[in-house]
Amino acid sequence: MSELDLIPADYARERLLRRRLRRAVAVFASLVCLVVLARTVLGVLVADERGQVARLQAKKLLWQQSKAKTEEYATQVLATEKQLAALDELRGRDHLRLFLEALDVAYVEKVWFDEIRYYRRENLPRPGEGPAAGVRTASVAAAQKSAAAPAAQRMEQRAGVTGHAMNHVTLAEFMRKLETQAGVAELSLLDTSPRRYPNALIIDFKLALLIEKTAGRRP
Repeated sequence: MSELDLIPADYARERLLRRRLRRAVAVFASLVCLVVLARTVLGVLVADERGQVARLQAKKLLWQQSKAKTEEYATQVLATEKQLAALDELRGRDHLRLFLEALDVAYVEKVWFDEIRYYRRENLPRPGEGPAAGVRTASVAAAQKSAAAPAAQRMEQRAGVTGHAMNHVTLAEFMRKLETQAGVAELSLLDTSPRRYPNALIIDFKLALLIEKTAGRRP
């Protein structure tokens, strides 16, 4: 009697089928949970990645703005350096003041000025070379030597005067007074020639001066 199976075969197969079905449902539910979990994790990772991309794009934009500002600042620095260089060219204003004061004190009647040039160079204009040509030569020489010469090199402050005098005596008096003024370290007569007018004879002259602050008044 103990070996007799009283459970119907159909019922046993149904129980086995239900048990397998429950296992399949449990496996499917687990797979669904895993898929949902994976999608959630993937969504979080994608959102974080998008956040990093957005931050990188913001940093890139800031870098581009900073680069544009840096280039703008570099342009402003170059412009400022040019202005400083131009101001450096005018650092001889004390010399210029001495020169103008010397002209004012040394002036005598019957002397007329046609042109007064003030410039920086190292050598006096050659005889027969006008002040304008001297200025051009001075500009080229100053540009070349400022690049090649050491920073301690001192540029000379020079002036050129072109004008007329009533006669040689008047011109000599003017030059004598001018070369004794403070600041006039050297005075050279580059050219002198008579010019005849209907009622008078006028002396044309060209002068070159070296201006130095250390030059004192000579008796």
